[in-house]
Amino acid sequence: MATTSRSELKPAYLICGSDTPKVRRAAARLRRRVLEDTGSDLNLTFFDARAERAHTVIESANTAAFVVGTRLILVLNADRWTVGERGVVADYLADPAPGTCLALVGATFAKTERLTKAVVKTGEVLRFDLPKRAKLNEWARRQAASRGLQLDERVAQRLLDTVGDDAERLESEIAKLATYVGGGAAAESDVDAVCVPGVERKVFDLTDAVGNGDRREALRCLELLYAHGEQAGSAFYAVLRHLRNLETVAQLPAQTPPGEIAGILKVHPFAAEKLARQRANFDRRTLGLAMQTLADAEVGMKGASQLEPEFVLEMAVARLVGARPS
Repeated sequence: MATTSRSELKPAYLICGSDTPKVRRAAARLRRRVLEDTGSDLNLTFFDARAERAHTVIESANTAAFVVGTRLILVLNADRWTVGERGVVADYLADPAPGTCLALVGATFAKTERLTKAVVKTGEVLRFDLPKRAKLNEWARRQAASRGLQLDERVAQRLLDTVGDDAERLESEIAKLATYVGGGAAAESDVDAVCVPGVERKVFDLTDAVGNGDRREALRCLELLYAHGEQAGSAFYAVLRHLRNLETVAQLPAQTPPGEIAGILKVHPFAAEKLARQRANFDRRTLGLAMQTLADAEVGMKGASQLEPEFVLEMAVARLVGARPS
């Protein structure tokens, strides 16, 4: 029976993208390929670009080895190198060492940068990017289906709202959820029971508390965000975006359907449903007061106040959530 031989490894690979699990698995496949072809881990050399300069990696690539077969030099976090460091690698790729495969792994490499173009000429770029946010719900459902877990659109959105859009965390939480459910369809309550909220979920909880006029919950969410290392500035702008969206919704006819609101604001329909409910908690006057409170807080957080930015925001949230319709 005829057998098909695998093609030879190319002198260089650039493995990158925001879908970090796929990036990680592609790098692992490359490692396994070299181990299977050579039968020795002596053909594998690993570097971390956060600790090693490009000159060191290229010196290793150009150094003759005593092992037989293709050598793999795998560089993790290669996107951490400066433009100058990447230029060193691009120069090497103009005349790469025979019998050596240089694999660069990282998150972000522009298609137009010199190093990427050099890899395209010499080897292959493997880019694995997550879909845009609007398509992330569908991506999460496919990942779950691969583990025998069914997520409808609402449950998948609950998962995304809880965990955030970090691919590694999503993959881990989907695996945990699949084990917990044991196959079949998951419910929102299952997500709440086992999935660990990420910072993004805590930000959503904060903006929901503000929109619902729940001062106690809003302040609790702020404390949790601060405890997890979130900066006051990012929490501030999340609240500001939410209030601006509420301002827009308040100007629409009362019976505007959530689907239309979602299209106007370019938000997910679930977010639009929340905004449609929350606008009843604010009128034009209280929204104006809330926006003025945030404007004053922004000035204070940028140095006008002697207080820490976290405390300035905390006082602002307490005041704006207290701005209720009379």
